Amino acid sequence: MIRVLQVYPQLNNAGTEMVIMNLYRNIDRKMIQFDFLVQKKGELDENVKKLGARIFYIENDQDYAEKIKEFLNEHKEEFKIIHTHVHREMGIVLKVAAKVGISYRIAHSHNARTDLPKIMKFYKMITGYNIERYATHFIACSDEAAEWLFPRKYRQAVVWKNAIEMERFVYSDEVRNEKRKELDIPLSGKVICHVGRFAKEKNHKRILTILNDMMEKDKELYAVLVGVGPLLDEIKKDAITSKIKFLGNRTDVPEILCASDIFLFPSLCEGLGIVSVEAQANGMYCLASENVPKSADLGIDRFGQLSLKESNEVWENRIETILNDIEMKKRKEASLKALETEYNIKVVSRKVQEFYLNLESK
Repeated sequence: MIRVLQVYPQLNNAGTEMVIMNLYRNIDRKMIQFDFLVQKKGELDENVKKLGARIFYIENDQDYAEKIKEFLNEHKEEFKIIHTHVHREMGIVLKVAAKVGISYRIAHSHNARTDLPKIMKFYKMITGYNIERYATHFIACSDEAAEWLFPRKYRQAVVWKNAIEMERFVYSDEVRNEKRKELDIPLSGKVICHVGRFAKEKNHKRILTILNDMMEKDKELYAVLVGVGPLLDEIKKDAITSKIKFLGNRTDVPEILCASDIFLFPSLCEGLGIVSVEAQANGMYCLASENVPKSADLGIDRFGQLSLKESNEVWENRIETILNDIEMKKRKEASLKALETEYNIKVVSRKVQEFYLNLESK
């Protein structure tokens, strides 16, 4: 059995972690097993243990590099492959892994941050040097994400689509009605949905401005916002009505999507935006900013983009048009079409499994 060491800061119910969790659940774990090196305990720890993983904890402090070195020296006979996921510490981990003699060192780009201030762009350039120097393989969720993190090596990158378990997201009228009852939303209401961490790059301030404007005009309009994060309390204060529902972290996102009518995604930056893929898989229309890569479009006529330079009025008019054009029959048809796309986890997991097996056989 091959053991792959996945390196994360923390295992929570967030986009990047869920990408790997989806793969982990769908690969043949008799052939390939994941272990996780993290900095602190997270929400998914018990889940990954049940799948057979071990979790190792190393706190990120001033001795982080030395602790990583000590750990890898102790375990280098177990791990020929180390797979890193967060660019902030990625260069440190890859450099240490190279010095210790880990054969295959994978850098994985999950984002394309176009909103970084100048000082952070400089910091990224410095840390990015070690990523490109010490990684043996480069993975990205999109071409844009590859070019952002590996500007000198992006042509060598392999793109793994942020695939999902499509069957979980197939639209259902029955689920829609049940979830609306639970959320205290009338069946006749129109629901705008967003799923994402409450952090600057998700642009919740713009979302709340749009929601507040639209809800003053339309009493049948509701919104559900799923996620937690550093800006949650601040954003809550901007809501003018209780019809904007803050749901926190949820494990029932497919059901919440069924209960919703349009997915609003005006991000400042995205590597891909896995939640936009989930929304389309549910047959729902996703209205995204120009910063969401075009590769997030499943090609089932459920994806559109607007520039963030456009006024709120333009965004609101587009949302109203989409809401007025909803047909549940077409939604179910679109949801079933999504099963045939390249974002189906069953397709991507075979590709990933083959990738790891090829490394091990060298």
